[in-house]
Amino acid sequence: MKRTDFILRAAAFLALTLAFALPQARADDKPVTYQATITGIVCNGCKDHIRESFTKLEGVSGVEITTGTAPGTHAVTVTSSAVNLTKEQAIATLGEQASTYGVQTWEKK
Repeated sequence: MKRTDFILRAAAFLALTLAFALPQARADDKPVTYQATITGIVCNGCKDHIRESFTKLEGVSGVEITTGTAPGTHAVTVTSSAVNLTKEQAIATLGEQASTYGVQTWEKK
């Protein structure tokens, strides 16, 4: 095999490998917003735990926590590049402390 053939084949192989290995970008590339209502947040430590946990979800670039509209609730806004985050994933990412918090709602906006 000639050296140039080898280099061309290696480059083609590398290009194909990278094309399948890299995550696929969404067509519109716009961030997705999820809105959650959560109970059990009683202090700044709770807010930090929620923020750190939700940041581990796929593609999350921001987590904002504000006082909810109902007593004892907080509104959590999650911004992500992932188009299909679920309530179950959000609960699972809370880990051992998931039972401390009640993820009442999780909606894609």
